[in-house]
Amino acid sequence: MTGWHVDEETLRLYARGQGQLSFGASVEAHLISCARCRALLTPAVDVDRLERLWDEVVERVDAPRPGVVERLLRLARIPEDTARLLAATPSLRASWLLAMAATLAFAAFAAASSASHDRGTLLFLIVAPILPVAGVAVAFHGGLDPAYEIGLATPYPQFRLLLLRSAAVTAVTCITAFAAGLLLPQRALTAAAWLLPALALTSLTLALGRRVDTAYAAGVVVAVWTAAVVLGYLRLGSFAVFGIAGQLTYLAVAVASLVVLAAGRNPYATRLGGV
Repeated sequence: MTGWHVDEETLRLYARGQGQLSFGASVEAHLISCARCRALLTPAVDVDRLERLWDEVVERVDAPRPGVVERLLRLARIPEDTARLLAATPSLRASWLLAMAATLAFAAFAAASSASHDRGTLLFLIVAPILPVAGVAVAFHGGLDPAYEIGLATPYPQFRLLLLRSAAVTAVTCITAFAAGLLLPQRALTAAAWLLPALALTSLTLALGRRVDTAYAAGVVVAVWTAAVVLGYLRLGSFAVFGIAGQLTYLAVAVASLVVLAAGRNPYATRLGGV
């Protein structure tokens, strides 16, 4: 308590939200330690305005309006807590989806307009399977996920969250890539040949994520995949890596990776996203 007190007119201005920022800060600092001035302030406060402001705070902080993704998930009868965690996935945000669509559009344009359709198709077949990998890496990177700490702290099975987020990101990406593949000249190849590679690369990234950060795991997987496809095309002059033997290999990699994930689901819960 000090010998100085705020006069009633100043308190009325403060209660109306008038005056400069420094003025309000000075009054607040005094009110913290002065019961007498707090008592004088009470009659000057507009109770209706205060309740409106508080309702807005509650709406924004305690009861935020669900976004488009969350509303769609709820329409699909997904529980509210699960929908909230899924909707916070960076790879399901508009900015990421637009970037992904732009990448696919560029690859599709290159395939359709290239003098050599094979080379353009090769670009699409390289890009399409790695987009889900990139999306999963972003989804579990602590620096990019705004709900990262909340997801770790929430009483929710971390392995289940891992599978749900990965499935959601992969499904959205694959549907978009499949639609883009139908617009390309070699539809039979581009529309489906990359699906098993996408599943294999994504599940392999998650399996490696038990040991290293998913961003690093994704980088290694993407680099190896790109090199393998390009070298296979240069040496064989065809899309042999997407043939029957290649597809069976991708299926085996996907199954083995999922087995590793399931076997190590408990340790993974403490390493989600490379924690």
